[in-house]
Amino acid sequence: MEQVSVTPSDITGITESLNATETFNCGALQANSEEKGDVLTEEMVSGGISHLGCDLTGQHHVLCSLSLPSLNLRDISVLCNYVRLQKLELPHNNIKDVSCLSHMPQLVILDVSHNEISDFFEFQPLQCLQVANFSHNHIPDIKDLKGFLCLRKLDLDYNCLSEIGGLEQCSMLSHLSLAHNKITKISRLGRLPLTHLCLRGNQLKGVEGLENLQRLQVLDLSMNHISTLSGLQKLGFLCSLNLEKNQISKVPDLNPVIGLPLLMNINLLGNPVQEQPDYRQTVIFLHQHLTVLDQEPVSVKEKVSSVNIFDPPMDLLAAIDHMTHLVYQMGQPQVLYHSTPPTADVPYPMLVLTGPEGCGKEELVHRLCQEFGEYFGVGICHTTRKANVGEENGIDYHFVSEEDFQNLVRMGKFVQTTQHGGHLFGLTRDAIEDVAEEGLVCCVHMELEGVFSLKKSCFEPRYILLMPTRVEKFVSHLKRLKLYSPAQIDRAVQRVALYSNTCEQRPRFFDDIIPCDDCEEAYQTLQQVVKDYLLVQEEEGKASSGLSSDSSFTAENPPPPPLSGSRSETLMSRPGSDSSFMPRVPNIQAELSFSKLPTELASVMRREQQAREAVVGKRPGLYSQLSKRYKSAQKPSSLQHHQDPGARFQEVSSSDESRASSFVSVPSPAGGLVKPRDGSILVQSSGMLEDRNLGFKAESVLPPILTGHKTRDVCRSPQSPRAKPTSPVEKNQVANVKEAFS
Repeated sequence: MEQVSVTPSDITGITESLNATETFNCGALQANSEEKGDVLTEEMVSGGISHLGCDLTGQHHVLCSLSLPSLNLRDISVLCNYVRLQKLELPHNNIKDVSCLSHMPQLVILDVSHNEISDFFEFQPLQCLQVANFSHNHIPDIKDLKGFLCLRKLDLDYNCLSEIGGLEQCSMLSHLSLAHNKITKISRLGRLPLTHLCLRGNQLKGVEGLENLQRLQVLDLSMNHISTLSGLQKLGFLCSLNLEKNQISKVPDLNPVIGLPLLMNINLLGNPVQEQPDYRQTVIFLHQHLTVLDQEPVSVKEKVSSVNIFDPPMDLLAAIDHMTHLVYQMGQPQVLYHSTPPTADVPYPMLVLTGPEGCGKEELVHRLCQEFGEYFGVGICHTTRKANVGEENGIDYHFVSEEDFQNLVRMGKFVQTTQHGGHLFGLTRDAIEDVAEEGLVCCVHMELEGVFSLKKSCFEPRYILLMPTRVEKFVSHLKRLKLYSPAQIDRAVQRVALYSNTCEQRPRFFDDIIPCDDCEEAYQTLQQVVKDYLLVQEEEGKASSGLSSDSSFTAENPPPPPLSGSRSETLMSRPGSDSSFMPRVPNIQAELSFSKLPTELASVMRREQQAREAVVGKRPGLYSQLSKRYKSAQKPSSLQHHQDPGARFQEVSSSDESRASSFVSVPSPAGGLVKPRDGSILVQSSGMLEDRNLGFKAESVLPPILTGHKTRDVCRSPQSPRAKPTSPVEKNQVANVKEAFS
């Protein structure tokens, strides 16, 4: 056939002619096929050829597309003369021989699907062929395709292939479809740059052979007999995986593909794994990147729900734990706790030590309470684990059975409970109350989960984190204890990162962080921190600052400011520390420096008196205060009081001077302890009391921890005596307290 050349001036006319005769050509092709049988003729070709374009050289315009579908053609040898064709479509015919394709070197797209071809590519290699569709034929095997250099997409669905081969040299092949064949094993794919691979409806039992397809993005393995996915874990670019109607029976069988970072679509319809409880939530939880599962979109609500079921955050666990105990407590007879009132205005002071398992927090708690027995007592927790060597029931823990532990939960006894290492731990309200009744601050140790739970309660402890900084030394320390198995040691090391992440993600979550690589150094640091909390200073520091135990301060003689550069001042000014733990002392001196009305001076005097009574533990009760206020409202104030309120102020100040100098610990509004230096607490506390009748607003002051009880022995060894004051200053202070009580 001669080359059909068209000048540029005739392009418009040819295009209009093709459009006008398109409908007529379709009917004419069908009529010619019925008249002349199954042989392709020139007239049929002229009716199916279309799409004017340029040849590969770009110098000539040719009709490059031929489409002859559903004509029952068997002989297409006439196409040997059409050497300029670039696109050939002959689907739904009865073609067996396609050797004429060897004469079409410019062919780019070929569609001979739904025919009777059995000899695959029995023609000269077409170097320009990019898309070939040989689906629905009778091809038994794949010949060597090394001459097809530009082949990008190959469709061999519904043939008789039993194995894969001959594709190793197709360096540009990206789409390969071998669906509904008889392939039993994946092999000879080499390192093809495939991005789409379809093996649907074969007889595969495994996926070995896909490890080297590093660019694979879409993989269809549906309708096979696959029970394991081992071999897919290296496909880092895989985005979609279709496993419909296979033999995946357990969720762990999906582990090879769970960690793939780009996998967003998984189809597991028709697999036994769908019968497992919580199947969908489990798969969504294991693979948080999923957007479509079993052809249904994955919502954000489902992702959050799956995390809350299988790995709930500590905030959620703490909230659930708090609600559980609160509900059980409301179902019990209500008890009024005098030492630990459950109000946010007057929180009971507590100290909590936390850190990874084996960091030494339990030993430091007992050692701290032994040295500072006048201030701290150990809050003994309950646990269901067995006692270790050297531990005693009622001193280290209350060791109970799981049944007894659950009974305590149902009775509403616990403030917080946690589960760690397969055992239950909990802190009861009675354990805190036992320490508070002795006039002490409750000091406890717990894991991070317990800290989250305790933060939901009405208590506001100070939290100190003991943090290992050298993993090797921490591991060797755990091994020396001989209390932990290798699995427990690994878990303890992993939890170090959990504590570290908590510090980074939640600033000021802990009030202090102490390295615990060396136990003695950690205790020295803890000791100093506690002294700063208590505002305890050494005798040398007091002497250098000119303070004495029997000195008293008034409005005319205010107490000196704290020493500059002290650790207390550093903690209050440090950005990462919680300065609310330190006492909030208003500037009373600044208030008294201005001239005040007699009514204002009388209010200051009354608040001064209440502060004195609170310091020595003789604060009047609620009813007596209300009665006193009512009586004072009924009768007018005395003329002498209005004329000379300052004299009355001096009188009260001088009468209680000895009691003001007593060395008594008072809880601060932030939940810590304030150890007053001599009589300064009188002036400092006077500004914190609020007189509602006069409209004077100030911050509230915590009531003192009840005194007068016999302090219990908080030391680990019952034989260790209670620390007694030895210095003359402390003896003088104790004598002043006894004199005040008498």
